[in-house]
Amino acid sequence: MTRLVVSTLAGLALAAAAGSGIAEAQHYKGKTLTILINYPPGGPNDIEGRLIGRHIAKHIPGDPTIVVKNMAGGAGNIGINFMGDSAPKDGTTMAFFTWNPLDQILQSEGLRFKYEQFEWVAGVQQPVVVYARRDTPPGLKEPRDILKASQFKAGALAPASHGTLRMTMSLDLLGVNYRLVAGYKGLKEVETAVQQNEVQLSNSSLPGWRASIDPTMLKTGIVMPLYHFDSQTADSRFVPSPALPEVKTFLQLYKEVKGADAMPSGPTWDALILINSMIDSMFRVAFLPPGVNKESLAILRTAFTNVWKDEAFMADYEKTVRTRAGLVVGPEAERAVKALAEAKPSTVAFIRDYVAKMERQN
Repeated sequence: MTRLVVSTLAGLALAAAAGSGIAEAQHYKGKTLTILINYPPGGPNDIEGRLIGRHIAKHIPGDPTIVVKNMAGGAGNIGINFMGDSAPKDGTTMAFFTWNPLDQILQSEGLRFKYEQFEWVAGVQQPVVVYARRDTPPGLKEPRDILKASQFKAGALAPASHGTLRMTMSLDLLGVNYRLVAGYKGLKEVETAVQQNEVQLSNSSLPGWRASIDPTMLKTGIVMPLYHFDSQTADSRFVPSPALPEVKTFLQLYKEVKGADAMPSGPTWDALILINSMIDSMFRVAFLPPGVNKESLAILRTAFTNVWKDEAFMADYEKTVRTRAGLVVGPEAERAVKALAEAKPSTVAFIRDYVAKMERQN
């Protein structure tokens, strides 16, 4: 009798598992999954999103059709607001965005939703390179020569963009004399402006640096990398990114020009550390609309995890970006988002004043 009961229970469990698998397989069968990019085509966000779009379908039961669409504007916030306002909650629209947590910290009017309202699928870690034209007067032969340049133009997105702030704060700490030109819709536009010598300095995440800037401007001698941002470890050490062994870090350049024992300090440095800590955790983010069904969330979290184990994807990714990016999956991504609330009020106040000053000057 006992054997019969155990056997029956085991059979029920297997049937339930099989039924769950069948339901999961049917969830996306015959459907289209739209991956939204919140910046224009051709930029780093677009490059990486399309790489993921090329490989993720085979890791989603039901093998849905994948469509990648760009929804640029508002320094990325048009796409974010669409995900909160209008995106369907059936799991058929997923954001793969460059996020800007500073918009939430600064209570930007352009951002109508808090990031913790969304359902988090994953995040991708990426280092950022600050680069400049070699012919920036009086000419750059090595990164420290940027301190000799005077009143050159630094191209950027909105003043409140984390990329803009990381770049300008680091230049301020170095004591560089520059003029900010902000308001470009995407980094591809900034890259074009650098190529045409409308601006002389900017920054890019790793995919844009490897896939676009390297072949068009680095190898041709138009630009040179100045530095990438140091990552901070759990024990508060600052370390270089293994993805950019050929590029100095900000602190390496700082010590080179200020002295071997020099270390930045003050509110600008505190603000830069805060921004770096959030963006180093996740540079790109994948999420679903608020209130989406939990089945879609679970399936897509698993799909992202499996894509990062897929050697065909990694080979394609490395061919383009020349490195392996770190993946941050759902619960870990949610913890990074919650850290937004932990920013010190004094640092938040400094960032607000800093951004307001840039907006008045730009």
